[in-house]
Amino acid sequence: MQLFNLLNLVSEELFNFSVPEMGVIKKLSFIFILSVSLGQWTSFQMDEFTYSSKKSNMMFRTAGFTSTHNFPIDISKDDRIALGLSMLKGISENGFLPMINGKINVSWNLSLRGRMAAYSAEEGTTQVFGWGLSLKPSKDEESSKWVVNLDSGKLNSNNTIIVSAIQASINRQFDLHIFPIHAGFGLNILNANSKLLSSKEYQGKKEIQTNYINIGTKIPIYGLSFIPQVWFGSEYTMISFNISSTF
Repeated sequence: MQLFNLLNLVSEELFNFSVPEMGVIKKLSFIFILSVSLGQWTSFQMDEFTYSSKKSNMMFRTAGFTSTHNFPIDISKDDRIALGLSMLKGISENGFLPMINGKINVSWNLSLRGRMAAYSAEEGTTQVFGWGLSLKPSKDEESSKWVVNLDSGKLNSNNTIIVSAIQASINRQFDLHIFPIHAGFGLNILNANSKLLSSKEYQGKKEIQTNYINIGTKIPIYGLSFIPQVWFGSEYTMISFNISSTF
């Protein structure tokens, strides 16, 4: 406890920033450990991978949506940062894809975010990372129900499949009596470079565009925010479960 108080004093003096309370640290530690553990259970099955198959296109879309994934989380005026865990799953696929997310407020209407993950697979390690921003089009200090999101990301699976994606979306919050509803629409564009696993033969570059709509809600649970979402796109549907905390 003396060490914690010392760190808190030093951080306040140097950066005018308080070390998060122990309760928040425990929550974030739990999220990190859970994400790392689940990441070892997930693998990309690419044994039957071909350039033109529907299974390959589904995998490309999974990579594109995973690397650009975002979810609605408000950071209060007293807080600046949000951290959380996301679990993503394509409706036609097995297994969940865990991911660690972070978000920071830059100003009253602009925030930056990032995401990363690493999965252990038979073919090697699959790495995912991405970044993005959210802009609320409103006047000074006025709360806006609309949010404009721009995201980009990349998935690299042992140099066998490399997918780069960008995504633009618009979301709106609808306040109901019990829980708020977040609904929106967007466009995901990805470029995929792939090789056949058997021969390492280069399959060429492929571009896929997916228009989608998404809907979700936010439920407070023990100081955390639980945010389930559903994404409906052309030839692709995905669900995501997100848990986050702010400090």
